[in-house]
Amino acid sequence: MIDSFEIKKFRLFNNVEIKNFKNVNLIVGKNNAGKSALLEALLLYSSRFSSDVILEILFSRQEHWESGKSAFNQQQIINPLKHFFENHKIPEPHETGFSLSSKKNNDQVYVKTTAYIVEETDNRVVRREAVDPLKIHDMDEDVYELYLVAEINGKSSIIMSFQDDFENFKRRNARRNSLVLPKKSSIGALPYQFVPTQGMANAKVSALWDSISLTDMEKEVIKGLQLIEADVTGITFVQSPNSHADKGRIPLVKLNGLEGPVSLKSLGDGMTHIFQIVLSLVSAKNGVLIVDEFENGLHWSIQEDVWNIIFSLASTLNVQVFATTHSRDCIMGFEKVWKRNENKGSFLRIKKENHIAVVNEYDLELLSDSIETDVEIR
Repeated sequence: MIDSFEIKKFRLFNNVEIKNFKNVNLIVGKNNAGKSALLEALLLYSSRFSSDVILEILFSRQEHWESGKSAFNQQQIINPLKHFFENHKIPEPHETGFSLSSKKNNDQVYVKTTAYIVEETDNRVVRREAVDPLKIHDMDEDVYELYLVAEINGKSSIIMSFQDDFENFKRRNARRNSLVLPKKSSIGALPYQFVPTQGMANAKVSALWDSISLTDMEKEVIKGLQLIEADVTGITFVQSPNSHADKGRIPLVKLNGLEGPVSLKSLGDGMTHIFQIVLSLVSAKNGVLIVDEFENGLHWSIQEDVWNIIFSLASTLNVQVFATTHSRDCIMGFEKVWKRNENKGSFLRIKKENHIAVVNEYDLELLSDSIETDVEIR
């Protein structure tokens, strides 16, 4: 479990330490305060800055860069990876990158740029030699190439070249990527699942379902759906008629009193959202679940019941949950369930001061008092 978390020079976070994460953690704040940025930091840390997660974040933000190689100064303009760094600027090799770490876990992911001399021998073997950052300004730009590098507890891993283009980066990742989920892509990485604001792609949802189908976890997912529609008795997947647009299958549900199945999506956005949350949770055993905008499509009357399921399954399956919300009803439902699980919840509020994100940690008593006195906490 991620007990504490420190962020330096990542997006809106200059230097923030969160001291007490628990099993289920709810994060609130105004728009553009840094809630999603904190989730991204946790996702990148949990996955060891995997290219899978980089692409997932870029897709969720609808960001990419134009195909075709370009100089580093041009990358500062077109490459969305600059938004991971403080002040939206990719650091030069002699400058400090960003770090995501946990002191209690003695664990760190540090991301920076490194220059390498690239040579090709007669048999086309590429050899790379790191360049001293202090000497790079004395060298011809044609001699070296800049790379994005992640240092995981001191061990370096090249993520990509800044002369690479988005399509090549995506294709290389697709060749080695597998839909066997949950993913655990590198040494020390945690199994993780991510439910973005706009929901998950059919291909990922159907792969997750296949991984838990015909197990006891299938029953837990159906219980989640029954919070909204009590007549749900089963789920199946069929090929999407729009498979050319989104590879994968779509979920159908069986309802009491109806002869044939109906599309899950036809039952409303709340059904789709809770299905993806609970399915992702049971698929993240011994790992991390990250949900952006937890309340999407969920009626106020079931918020407490949904949090009951989250707290219960998170404890049973050893999953650490991080979620954001804008909804006061969602916060109130969370607070009621937290009272019954005092050692298993935490609540954070993020606000922006002088363009820098600041995190305030609430204990249960402070959150309860804030709700009772109608203090603005969202």
